Amino acid sequence: MNKKNKVTVVSCLLPLAALAAGASTTATANTLATFDKPNIPVKYIVKFKEQPESGLSLRSASSVFSGERVAQRSLLDRLSADNIEKFGNEATYSAQLDKNAIEQLQSNPEVEYVEIDPPRYLLSQTLPWGQTFVGATLLDDSNAGNRTVCIIDSGYDLAHNDLSGNQVSGTNDSGTGSWSSPGQHNAHGTHVAGTIAAISNTEGVVGVLPNQNVNLHIVKVFNESGWGYSSGLVKAIDTCVANNANVINMSLGGSNSSRTEEAALKTHYDNGVLLIAAAGNDGNTAHSYPASYDSVMSVAAVDNQKHHADFSQATNQVEIAAPGEAILSTVTLGEGRLADINLAGQSYFDRGVVPHNRLVNINGNYEPSPVPGSVTAELARCDVSSSVYNCGNMSGKVCLTERIGNQLSGTYPEVDAVKACYNAGASAAIVYSNAELAGLQNPFLVDTNSSYDLVSVSVDRALGQELENAVGQTITVNSSINEDYEYYNGTSMATPHVAGVAALVWSYHPQCTASQVRGAMTATAEDIDVAGRDNRTGFGLIDAVSAKEYLDAGCNGPEGNGNGTSFENTQATAIPDNSLSGITSEINVTRAGDASVLTVDLNITHTYIGDLNVKLIAPTGEYVVLHNHSGGSSNNILNSYTVDYTGIESQGTWQLKVYDNARRDTGTLNSWRINFK
Repeated sequence: MNKKNKVTVVSCLLPLAALAAGASTTATANTLATFDKPNIPVKYIVKFKEQPESGLSLRSASSVFSGERVAQRSLLDRLSADNIEKFGNEATYSAQLDKNAIEQLQSNPEVEYVEIDPPRYLLSQTLPWGQTFVGATLLDDSNAGNRTVCIIDSGYDLAHNDLSGNQVSGTNDSGTGSWSSPGQHNAHGTHVAGTIAAISNTEGVVGVLPNQNVNLHIVKVFNESGWGYSSGLVKAIDTCVANNANVINMSLGGSNSSRTEEAALKTHYDNGVLLIAAAGNDGNTAHSYPASYDSVMSVAAVDNQKHHADFSQATNQVEIAAPGEAILSTVTLGEGRLADINLAGQSYFDRGVVPHNRLVNINGNYEPSPVPGSVTAELARCDVSSSVYNCGNMSGKVCLTERIGNQLSGTYPEVDAVKACYNAGASAAIVYSNAELAGLQNPFLVDTNSSYDLVSVSVDRALGQELENAVGQTITVNSSINEDYEYYNGTSMATPHVAGVAALVWSYHPQCTASQVRGAMTATAEDIDVAGRDNRTGFGLIDAVSAKEYLDAGCNGPEGNGNGTSFENTQATAIPDNSLSGITSEINVTRAGDASVLTVDLNITHTYIGDLNVKLIAPTGEYVVLHNHSGGSSNNILNSYTVDYTGIESQGTWQLKVYDNARRDTGTLNSWRINFK
């Protein structure tokens, strides 16, 4: 099944009725003329018979062959064929033909056959369910060029069509190979990257930031072995920061903490870097690190019904939740697996059809052993009303059954459904979710002794119940390998949703700090488990739109700004070079009363900010220096400053004075805002 792989064409087949009857493509003109896209011109392939060349010299054979081609083209012209195209090395043409022309060609002894010329289409891309759940599709990412996301993982397949066009750079870590060529069985980092930034390009999938604006930096610290050391992580984080990372994605972890690691991460967080890590996949209450340090956002996983994933660790450090069950994303080219269900000409790929994650015991190790194939057969239902599988005789049929029980840590009941279908003689199995966990699931199918080598897939409860209405009809189940995309589970998959949203939301308000962006995401998360913050899902499911709206009111949100009492000047003003007079920008504040402690958001683009001095002046003349020639060769001031004007009247004209005291470097005051409590 090549529904979403690197081959970007699909076949247009004859009607199901014709296929079921075993009809030839040259049966009748009416059969030939059937198309599934009525707005596309119908074309046919005409294959002429080749003439024997025995006894002819090469020269004379060529002359005869040329003469035949002229005659063949002339025949098509006489039959009023349109858009005639010769292709291939044989006497084969594509043309638009009417019914009369088709009938004459089919009866012509010089014609070997006539068949429909099936159209080929660019694959439409799939929107993974997670992107809609976090609200990423509702925000434009055109500002994302002011943010850099660093991914510390197993690399990034730069050859992948959904990743190759991004603004991406990378660093190789000693011993792990090239960041842009992960190697075999090392697709984890590519999957993570696709969730953040798979490109919107009419094929494959799309990420949270799909329009090639965000900057990515990749640090490859894992190879196929899938493990490293805390020291290596610290080094990788330092590398991210050296490459101007604003957000660092760490879909990784371990059970032991490290004082060195904790101190290093705290330093980077205090210096304005947002650190995001996976809560862990052991399905227990143990802490995982680095996620459980205070300086790091710990991310839990949920499914597409907003249920806490069974594998997602629950601790007092879990801060936020994101999609992490059955997440479709990019993998190293050719290492993926996909599936589809087709019924009455309709594909259910976009509804979520997950090929079973089958594991078998090979020399003491459980290793992936998928069963690829395509099965077309009658759909039959295996009854589970008595809480056991009663499949009856499924010989040669596709078995549809509800899942009994759900995967828990150390418990893998999925094989029971496939075993029941297999033992009943089924040729394929479709297992759908039960009421307890109705969403799309991607459970392990642990077939220890490789006893049930059956094409099998998992779908959610809604689709399964729909398919029950088609029992008795012919259905096709496809499962394929060597694809460029795959479904993964894990808090590793939840983490890049949060990292992507953080960069997206922050890109609208680059003057805000990492802690303020973090606060916006937790303050606006959708409460989904126990009321209030809980250890399973933290403050709830991340919500990009709400987080942006929170920051729209000020970097500290509506509550931190007196319910939205903010005043802003968005008129961009150039800062003159090496001029102590500089510029003065004004805001007229109509709010009366004590100014108290307020925040000022600055958005200044300028090379070498050590040249700059920025001063805030109250209507009564009191002033505070916000920036005093610090920062050296760094670029741009995109910060929020908290200052104490207690006892100063807020109403009146506030001024921001900016001057540059050195030559060569210039810039612009883009905007500034005062936020009152």
